[in-house]
Amino acid sequence: MLKVLELPYALIIEWMCLITSILFLRNVYPKFWRVFIPFLTLTIGVESYGYYTAIMLPKGLSNAWLYNLFLIVYVIFYTWIFSRIIPIPGIKKIVAAFLAIIGGLYFWEFNYNKGLNELFFYRTNNFFSVGVVIFCISYYFSLFRQLEYINILEQPEFWFVSGCLIFYATSTCVNSFFSELIKIKIIGNFRLRYFLMCFLSLIMYSCWIKSFLCFRKIQNSLPQ
Repeated sequence: MLKVLELPYALIIEWMCLITSILFLRNVYPKFWRVFIPFLTLTIGVESYGYYTAIMLPKGLSNAWLYNLFLIVYVIFYTWIFSRIIPIPGIKKIVAAFLAIIGGLYFWEFNYNKGLNELFFYRTNNFFSVGVVIFCISYYFSLFRQLEYINILEQPEFWFVSGCLIFYATSTCVNSFFSELIKIKIIGNFRLRYFLMCFLSLIMYSCWIKSFLCFRKIQNSLPQ
């Protein structure tokens, strides 16, 4: 039972998401959607290495440097995607200002923690999570301003944003109680926080998969 609980469930759903992206995003337009394929590939590589080192590293050694470096890619990817899908005036300037603040906070944590190795830059990550929630709300606000009717359930952007909103809004709350949740164990060494984060990852990547599947219907509706 414990072996089943300890499986890397987040990695499994990420693999499913990657496979779906390869099947449906290789030739889509706009082309920026194709960036999901290398991003998910890199994400799986980082998560796989992080999962391996978490098991194999001796106690006291940290793999925080890996996630701190990946945080840079992570932030740039999300903010760039939001800059492409949120149709509000000045979105590129807003994204640039947000990246500048994130960069300053990242540099501060780098100095505060004396490098990349000791601790994960959770302040930068938390600020980024709040930013994602704001960007998601901005997207929904832009939908109300549209004059023409669209079926949002058939829009890839809607499902991507919905998955991000659910994940980052809830995970920010979970991380606020990190020290308490990390102590709570459900079965054996299976911690409540791990279960919650896996469940949130399942929801987000399921929404992303639905987002990619929308392109199948869009492409089928195009004139041959």
